[in-house]
Amino acid sequence: MKGHYKNILCVLGDSHRQDDTVAQALHIAKTHQANITIVLALEALPPNANMIMESFSYIESQQSMEIQAQQWLSEQCKNWSQHYHIDTKVMIGDPLIDVVSYVVNNNIDLVIKRAEESFLDKLFGSLDMRLLRKCPCPVWVVHRKPKSQYKNVVAALDLNYHYPKHEVSVRKELNRDILRHASQIALLEFAQLHVIHVFDAVPENIARDGFITVDNDRMEHDLAKIFEERDTELAILLSELSEELDDSVLDYLKPQKHIVHGYPRREIAATAKSVSADVVVMGTVARLGVPGFIMGGTAEETIQQLNCAVVGIKPRGFKTPISVED
Repeated sequence: MKGHYKNILCVLGDSHRQDDTVAQALHIAKTHQANITIVLALEALPPNANMIMESFSYIESQQSMEIQAQQWLSEQCKNWSQHYHIDTKVMIGDPLIDVVSYVVNNNIDLVIKRAEESFLDKLFGSLDMRLLRKCPCPVWVVHRKPKSQYKNVVAALDLNYHYPKHEVSVRKELNRDILRHASQIALLEFAQLHVIHVFDAVPENIARDGFITVDNDRMEHDLAKIFEERDTELAILLSELSEELDDSVLDYLKPQKHIVHGYPRREIAATAKSVSADVVVMGTVARLGVPGFIMGGTAEETIQQLNCAVVGIKPRGFKTPISVED
């Protein structure tokens, strides 16, 4: 099957409660026999830090900060790497730029990170969201209170292919990649695979505003046609997945299909919660086929409504908007 991970980067943003994050990353690395690097990515201190706060005066320089961070990481690694080889690296600067640069220059195919403690009790913090938007490889953001094993894995697909031909091909390939990653995770965790698609009829969207009326009978007919269209597209995707997997693997996974009529920005998260999702695998870019485009509104709102881990997938050909240096 395509998409096995070969080079994994586990990003730590601080030294607090990271054992579960590393354990999850090692679990994935061992299963895929992948190389794994654990990075401690820290914000650089401002040049005048000791002038702003006397409490910074004990730090003589960024170099001494880096030495202390490396000592801590090396000490922790003695416990983490007892049964599997781990490489380590300390980065001090801009964590987003540093992590993306490392991903690009070292052929990383999966980034794993613990969700940040964030303002207004949102699950995903600023760096999490920026990585989901701009990191070119899949980003797996682990819940702050990780579970020892996932029971329900969700693949969130956009099966609306009423777009120009080139964009349709990119969207279809993105859906295939989402299903591949979700299937791998379900197999890794011995979990139930769920496939969610939410569709919203344009006439109903307009009708919600109260400025236009629609023929309800005709709308019900159109909704039935859309459901049939999306169900057919999903059947094709699952058939293609079955051909990639080993014999009977899809029969073992028994993916449950959820084709839901509603407002995607609300119903994707609601449906994921209704199946007790432990992780949601989804695309995180607005315009597919446009290099470096920002995260879409539906993806961003969905992620902020979830209370579980998220794996963000970019379309083929995505190029990070961040300037990367060797």
